[in-house]
Amino acid sequence: MKKLLLLALMFSAPAFAQESALKSGSVVKDCPTCPDIVVVPAGEFMIGSTADAPDVDVSRGETPQARIKIAKGFLLGRYEVTVGQYREFVRETGYQPPKKACRVWDNEFVDKADATWENPYQPAKPEPNHPVGCVSWNDAQAFINWLSKKTGKAYRLPSTAEWEYAARAGTTTSRFWGDSTEDACEYANTYDISAKEKYPFTFNFSPCRDGYPEQAPVGKFKPNAFGLYDMIGNVWEWTADCYAGSHQGRPKDGKAWVWEGTCENRETRGGAWMSAPERNRIAWPGRDPADRRLNYFGFRIARDLDATYSPTYDGGQLRRVTLFTGDMTKAKQFWVDALGYKVRLDNPAFGGEETAKSLKLNTGARAHYVLLEPGQTNGPLIGLMGATGQKLAANSDVPDATPNAGDVIVVVKVKDIARAFVKFKELGVRVLAQPAALPGTSGVEGTVLSPDGNRIVIQQIESE
Repeated sequence: MKKLLLLALMFSAPAFAQESALKSGSVVKDCPTCPDIVVVPAGEFMIGSTADAPDVDVSRGETPQARIKIAKGFLLGRYEVTVGQYREFVRETGYQPPKKACRVWDNEFVDKADATWENPYQPAKPEPNHPVGCVSWNDAQAFINWLSKKTGKAYRLPSTAEWEYAARAGTTTSRFWGDSTEDACEYANTYDISAKEKYPFTFNFSPCRDGYPEQAPVGKFKPNAFGLYDMIGNVWEWTADCYAGSHQGRPKDGKAWVWEGTCENRETRGGAWMSAPERNRIAWPGRDPADRRLNYFGFRIARDLDATYSPTYDGGQLRRVTLFTGDMTKAKQFWVDALGYKVRLDNPAFGGEETAKSLKLNTGARAHYVLLEPGQTNGPLIGLMGATGQKLAANSDVPDATPNAGDVIVVVKVKDIARAFVKFKELGVRVLAQPAALPGTSGVEGTVLSPDGNRIVIQQIESE
């Protein structure tokens, strides 16, 4: 079972003026080299397409529509994230994604092991102001985590609803400039005559010429009414949502639509320079696995107004630890009754790649991803996975009371360690070390063992 490394929760007060007072279209820049982000106003709209819309794709669930209310404005990337911005991220972090080929055009669409964001084949040598391609949803998350820590602002991918609302910018047509493909070359880098002359694909094309047979540098075409560029064409853009194939049941507040476990596919929007016109529409949803890379897939960033970043984990991909392998009732007893945490069930941020299928759950069993928030304690947030209807497998290699090199230790701080250990006894938790004074300090520490073999160190908060 995978384990989790934790850091203490850090709190910081906003050090900037209230962004909620900014007008729609205002441009914000959180650092000199950060992407420009634009204020998108609050509002309501109908997500999807009407049944009689041009090129509507019923198979992708564009219709029937659903009403979405964006109650509070938010910030969205003015442009797609560029090669130059992504290069800075890689240079500062040393990020090396898991080896996986990127799909390119090489006389056919094929996955190439040597295709990367630096050499996406189309174009062969992208300029710093080209949109970055050959990035997966997971790669985008790594970039966002880095940018959040760098700036102290809580960045994320936009939800599907936020993306469509921002792309429409008050319009109801297939594209933010209207329904026509003849006018596309003024507003978007799509598969047009310029692209078809170099790449004679068999599908339809926009009957105009924009001068860019491949990706175009960002911001070369007219923006929409919110001041956002390239919302159609250039590269497909990852969103935060799981692909659902329907708008029925979608969150009405515009939040990302995600669910327990992991998504088979994440949703992409906006089309690309080599997409057919019927896909270069605001409402048409793409669907691809989170680890997939294509040279015409990129992303743009989003964040809430006045949102600061509070890191709960530092270093690479989040890995979960199963601290209770039985049902959620016992898990909540352990964390709420014994340790004083508040529990939010099924938090999507702790989903990751472990699906119900990979966990080999029985029919009807449900995996849960949980966020534990400090309540009576000042300890860290902890990701906990449990299940109902089935006991999850525990580690067979149970450590003894003495930590060994390489062991993962979760440290939790409590105000009343004696009470916590009384509760542990009631719950039948295995105690490795009873609470004892820490030499040279006023602290007290004890150790318990989770059912799947993870050592949990419980420390008394020192008196102030």
